[in-house]
Amino acid sequence: MELAQKEKAARLQEAVINSSVDVLSKVCDELGEVEMTAPALGLACRFRGIDAVRVLVEKGAVFDFPSTEEMEIRYHCHIGEKHAQYRENYRTNYSLYLLRSFRGGIKGARCLEGMKFAKNAKKEDGSMLPFLADQERIAVLAYLIERKDELSFVPEELLFYAIFAKDTVIYEELKKRGVSVSEKRIYALTEGNMADGYWFEFGSMTKGLADQDYIEVMQKLYMEMRGKQFRYTENMFGNTRKRFGDIGIFAFFLSHFNQKKMKKYQIIRELIDAGALDALAVTEREGWFNLPKKRDEMIAYAAQKEKTEVLAWLLEVKNRTADLAAEQEKAEKRVMRELNAAPDSVSALKKIWSYKKEDDGTLTITNYKGTALEVVVPEKIGKGIVTAIGKAAFTGREYMKAQERRRYQVQDRYNPKVTDGQISQHREITRIKLPETIQYIGAGAFDTMRSLKEINLPAGVKEIGFSAFVGCRSLKRIILPENLERIGDWAFVRTGLEEIAIPEKVREIGEMAFLQNSFLKKVTIPGNVRKIGKRAFEQCPLLEKLHIGEGVEEIDEGAFVGCILLKNLTIPSTVKVIRENLFALCEMLENVQIYDGVEEIEEGAFDKCQNLTVVCPKGSRAEAYCRTNQIQFKNSDDN
Repeated sequence: MELAQKEKAARLQEAVINSSVDVLSKVCDELGEVEMTAPALGLACRFRGIDAVRVLVEKGAVFDFPSTEEMEIRYHCHIGEKHAQYRENYRTNYSLYLLRSFRGGIKGARCLEGMKFAKNAKKEDGSMLPFLADQERIAVLAYLIERKDELSFVPEELLFYAIFAKDTVIYEELKKRGVSVSEKRIYALTEGNMADGYWFEFGSMTKGLADQDYIEVMQKLYMEMRGKQFRYTENMFGNTRKRFGDIGIFAFFLSHFNQKKMKKYQIIRELIDAGALDALAVTEREGWFNLPKKRDEMIAYAAQKEKTEVLAWLLEVKNRTADLAAEQEKAEKRVMRELNAAPDSVSALKKIWSYKKEDDGTLTITNYKGTALEVVVPEKIGKGIVTAIGKAAFTGREYMKAQERRRYQVQDRYNPKVTDGQISQHREITRIKLPETIQYIGAGAFDTMRSLKEINLPAGVKEIGFSAFVGCRSLKRIILPENLERIGDWAFVRTGLEEIAIPEKVREIGEMAFLQNSFLKKVTIPGNVRKIGKRAFEQCPLLEKLHIGEGVEEIDEGAFVGCILLKNLTIPSTVKVIRENLFALCEMLENVQIYDGVEEIEEGAFDKCQNLTVVCPKGSRAEAYCRTNQIQFKNSDDN
């Protein structure tokens, strides 16, 4: 008696898992016509490889199947969304078995009904068939693309899901072959309408992403979108807002989703309620405070809610945009010019500046007491030359009690002579002009000057002290002087810097010097630098371009941990030890060049760098490390 079609499909799948290629061919002949070959073909792509796939295809197997309710019930698959604009979107896609995805497959995908994304397939004899190795999957993919029309194989769809699965092997192979996400997908993600099944699936899949994967996945999708922005809906905002504690994700969302339908001022009110100054700074960068009326409404709202710190920040925004203090600032500049021209007017200068005289007769500025938002530091006070900006001279930080200062190690940047009113005023300063006589920037000199947008560092500056610019989140650009020799610990923590070039004479970059710079994209470190301190560039989520020059000898532990957009780098041959957690959580890191000079690689140096390939000499310490830690590598000798 001839087998029923459901039994035929099951027998074919069993043969794929249990039989040799020759036996599989005979089983196909014995079964004759099979109406549902897609699951068997998918399993062959996942567990058997090119020979089994080729046999099935030659015997008529395809990924297509009849779109009837009988098929849907019989094989527990999905024939497509009956009411969606793109019916085929929710149709079970067995070609996705090729992806490195486990535990139920890709979260939120609507085309996986009836599929099981196992790591291994159990054979009748109790042994296990493992998921195919990468090179075997690449061979299968090449064959499927070659015969895509007859197989009903859509590589554009595989690419879309490969991005969400973070399957770098399949993604890169498809991109090498010129495959892009389909136009109808792009239309759904950028324009679309409420009846669009593709859009709802996209929402479900993005909701299922882990926070640490969000930017990487969305950035790859954005690269497919022909310069268009993602479509914005309130539902998409609601699904993403829980991630906005990560300022990098919030900045990405605002810059990559279409803002036309965003309820900007409702969002700003929520940020005011939360006291989220970093996020508010992002909205300002996006131009959300350009309308004076709306800006003033937000100021009134912050005042009503008694959000003092946010209110001060909003008033600073108003001062910058409305230029209300222009006359006062100009008057103070005029006074400063007159005072500099009259060295005898020391008593008048003391109303604006506190300072101390050093043993060599030079002066160190210890506090700014003026009210201008654009400040010019004098070159001389009386006959003394100003050569240093002292500890916390312009601080905008509200300090803790003495015992708390010791606990949190801020004693070295504490200035007891600064009043609360002066601290508040310092936070509103937007520009500082330093004289060319300055040689030293002290600890916490410009700490938490959140409104500071512009400052010059004169050519004679040799050292930037501990925590000098920490929290200067409006400072997007700074030119480090050519004579600079040392950058102190915490010097530029949580600033708005977008690019930094370390000068040739710098010998050491201090610990956590550029920690948590959420907007930093490019860093250049010359070979004359001998040491990069512990956690120096940790959690710079937008850092894409990093050059470390030949000659750098020591890069301390965790220096670049969490730089998730970093893809390619070369470790200089002069580095002997790759420290613990040096590039941990650099999740998009793809290629690292390591030379033979490396003598030791410490634990977790490349932890969570799942896409990494190390290029190293054959027989090197780096190769041994990769083998021990199951990191993909290739020998530089083979290039």
